[in-house]
Amino acid sequence: MSRALVKEYEEIVEVINKYVQGVVSGKSEMMKHSFHKDATMFGYVNGVDLVEGSIQNLFDGIDQGEPAPNIKARIDILDLEGTVASARAILEDGGAVLYTDLHHLIKIDGEWKIVSKMFHHHG
Repeated sequence: MSRALVKEYEEIVEVINKYVQGVVSGKSEMMKHSFHKDATMFGYVNGVDLVEGSIQNLFDGIDQGEPAPNIKARIDILDLEGTVASARAILEDGGAVLYTDLHHLIKIDGEWKIVSKMFHHHG
């Protein structure tokens, strides 16, 4: 059982909310601070097309796409132990689940950063 303070959970939710705000706005600049500079991303689009590599791929996709003002998110902290955590974000649009993201985070110099993002596109 984790002995983390509620403050730690709130900080992680804030980091992931900034990621969601970037998705909603269609502007990667809003989410970049949430990710470590060397973060990676892996997942499937439409269940068949593997997307992998640098988190820059996410930023590029967000900037090339359109804003998604109807996106709603549910964030669950799955585990938090000291300086590492795992969280899930479920992104919905109009009641339909679009993506399930799994984020791994680490606390560096007092700040939580996402170091890896795995996702499944339900499209």
